[in-house]
Amino acid sequence: MNKDRLSNQHQPSSAKLIDLALSRSLRTQRALFLTQLKSASQQLQQTQQSFVLLLIKIDNIADVEQSFGSELSNKLITIIRHHLQLLTSSNDCLVNLQGDEFALLKTDIVDADSAISLAKKIQSQFRFSFQVSNYKILCSCSIGISLQQATHSVSQVLKDADIALKMAQQQGLGQYHLSKALPVPAENTLAILQQEKLTRAIINNDILPYYQPIIQLNSNQLVGFEVIAHWHEEHHDNSFISFAERTDIIITLDLHIMYQACLQLKKWHDSNPNNQQIMLAMNLSVKHLILEGAVEHLIFIIQQQQIPPHSLVFEFREHEFMAHNEFAIRALEKLRQIGVQVGLDNFCTGFSSLNEFFKYPIDFVKIDSSFTNRMLMSNKDLSLIRVIRDISHDMGFKVIVEGISNPQQHAKLIELGCEFGQGSYIAQPMDYTQVERLLEL
Repeated sequence: MNKDRLSNQHQPSSAKLIDLALSRSLRTQRALFLTQLKSASQQLQQTQQSFVLLLIKIDNIADVEQSFGSELSNKLITIIRHHLQLLTSSNDCLVNLQGDEFALLKTDIVDADSAISLAKKIQSQFRFSFQVSNYKILCSCSIGISLQQATHSVSQVLKDADIALKMAQQQGLGQYHLSKALPVPAENTLAILQQEKLTRAIINNDILPYYQPIIQLNSNQLVGFEVIAHWHEEHHDNSFISFAERTDIIITLDLHIMYQACLQLKKWHDSNPNNQQIMLAMNLSVKHLILEGAVEHLIFIIQQQQIPPHSLVFEFREHEFMAHNEFAIRALEKLRQIGVQVGLDNFCTGFSSLNEFFKYPIDFVKIDSSFTNRMLMSNKDLSLIRVIRDISHDMGFKVIVEGISNPQQHAKLIELGCEFGQGSYIAQPMDYTQVERLLEL
């Protein structure tokens, strides 16, 4: 037998050598980390100097590895480590405990407020996609926070952080949790509880899409539905949407509702050829337009569900749109390129100039219900609706009027030449079973 061939058979491959080197490097890092953690505990016992340990776990690294392979997922982990290092100082210890989990030890954090602020800064690094080779990859991280203000063993500190991490993961993707044994800032307590409750509701499918019919006003023909997030527990109170908007939960909530609604629309389209003209209008947060990779998520869901893009109208509130005009316009153009229609919600409530209005890449203008409510009693509101109608028609925009609550408003809007409308007089929001009965009529 050829000796060179025999020798080659016993030599580890280059890939195995790399794995071996990485394994040794990780063991060295962990040993250094445990030494520094023990030192921090001893310092706490001697000088009462508190410290914080954060366990940071990348939520969807397994999906990345399955889709792109282990080599690319390892590169992603390296890039994430670099981003985390930007938030550390020379006295901190950042270590990769295992493939998708990091530990960060900081001795300059003295209270829960500062620990939570640090967790939020870390999670802000995940709001944008990471450039890995030729791919842009969007992922999130869960963080367990263990703030040590009394002396414990190293194993107990690690256990506290691990429990906190598991609690964060139970809340959903991209969440943090401060160990319950620690003093949570009083002003944050209610917000944290609300955030946990809302996240659980999304995970458990307690928040579902409801559908309010949109009709062609002069014929009463059904043309589509506005999708509304409905949380039965909140008894028609939609304040949870405002709360979600103040946090990054709004992205998760929007995607959850959009996914469910698109799934339902696909069934309706497939069940009857007459239903294929039905469209869905969805009000989305402007964060989908300004966070890198967020628009791509919307497009991915549309393609995954095989929904004709022209069957969807994504509505964005005017005042939010104006605050991020330049970024928003570029993102809207991406949506319109694939055929999605765009609507400007709450029009004329955001005090935008007509000069800016002409720049909007939109298809629909939605007249706010406040004008509808007053139009039979106020000539100013009636005149404003006429102006919006005329400008929109000249620009090629369709007009939807919301908040139609009586037959007099309905008749007046037909007289004004407004095309589409919705409101309690037309129909209340309904669940998918009620929609299916409506479509059978």
